[in-house]
Amino acid sequence: MSQAPQTIADQRLIRGISRWALTAFAINLTVGSGILGLPAKMQALVGNYSILVMIGCGLLMACIALCFAEVASRFDRTGGPQLFASQAIGPVAGFSVGWLLWISRLGTCAAVSNLAIDYGKVLWPALAQPFVRAAAIGALVLAYTVINILGIRQMTAVNSGFTVLKIVPLVAFVAIGLSFVDPAALTLPEPPAMKDLSTAILLAAFAYIGFDATTVLAGEVRDPQRSVPFAIITSVACIIVLYTLIQIVCVGTLPGLATSERPLADAATTFAGPWGAVAIAITAVVSCTGVFGASMTPGTRLLFAMSDQGQLPKPLARVHERFRTPVVAILVTAVAALILAVSGSFIYLAKITLISRLLVYVTTCLTLLIFRRRVDAPPTQFKLPGGATFAVIGSLLCLGFLANSSMRELLDVAIALAIGLAAFGISRRAA
Repeated sequence: MSQAPQTIADQRLIRGISRWALTAFAINLTVGSGILGLPAKMQALVGNYSILVMIGCGLLMACIALCFAEVASRFDRTGGPQLFASQAIGPVAGFSVGWLLWISRLGTCAAVSNLAIDYGKVLWPALAQPFVRAAAIGALVLAYTVINILGIRQMTAVNSGFTVLKIVPLVAFVAIGLSFVDPAALTLPEPPAMKDLSTAILLAAFAYIGFDATTVLAGEVRDPQRSVPFAIITSVACIIVLYTLIQIVCVGTLPGLATSERPLADAATTFAGPWGAVAIAITAVVSCTGVFGASMTPGTRLLFAMSDQGQLPKPLARVHERFRTPVVAILVTAVAALILAVSGSFIYLAKITLISRLLVYVTTCLTLLIFRRRVDAPPTQFKLPGGATFAVIGSLLCLGFLANSSMRELLDVAIALAIGLAAFGISRRAA
């Protein structure tokens, strides 16, 4: 099995994403609004062990990220996990992975757009009105739709700008806060209950999700077989350090961390005054807005990749003649995200988003093992030492998280997948 050549549609895309810009995509997607509330939730569960959980969970998630890095280094096309599964297992598996990942992107877009409005109400109370709220969400979707259509370079520039705007305040929070940390507040109490520890690990794990988007964009990345692994490894390493330091500052400066509803804002108030809390609130709005765009872009490329490979109707693979972007896939994704965000259906979708992502992750870990056993597999530009071990650890980690899911949530995922497979069957018959 050799790597399939790029299709005509794939060749028409512009490779406008540099190595560092791709890293910014991964960071922007991963560092979302969750980290603004996560420190308090983890502290309430496991106390000061939250710092160790943040480090340990980051290293466990790095096992999955490293598997993505090796598999991605075999390809230079758009699709990411959808492409990996199609090549390693077959088109049905590839479509299933791509469909679930697209749904998870829609869920993220819908959820963070509403979170941005919720945070924004603090700064502009009129956003609480239903019409104003819907109009603001519509404006956000429209803005990112236009930017995505205009070109990947424009979208990359916007994404990099939002990444800087969200990271600078968080780095400042850490840099200033570390000097106010009380070492006595970091002592470890009695070990927490195993149930609370597993819940804390689960919460922390989801805060590290986002690196997979870099693989989806490979068809528009310069030297993707080297740039994608670089972006994955660099972003995950930086985020582990950032999250750990944020947790240390929160634990060491805010005695009531476990009961805080806005932990970073409350901690910032203790050492920077009221302006610190305002800065964190603005960061939250910027963070959600940035995550929306960073999540929407790979979502559009997933539809493009599935259509380009004959798994969805061909019009979705149409590329704009002037801007060289998948215009139809962009419009379909934007409309779907808008409907979910405004209608409130994203609450239902959020239930299956995390399970969908875990299924995608475990499949990608398995593709590493499959490609390593095939002598005709696409050559790798990054070979992970002990890769099989990392793949097994990553798979077990995902399966462990899935075991904590309820039957209702698993049924929801099955229903969503069945709908997608019906569309897949219709597309294959029409081809």
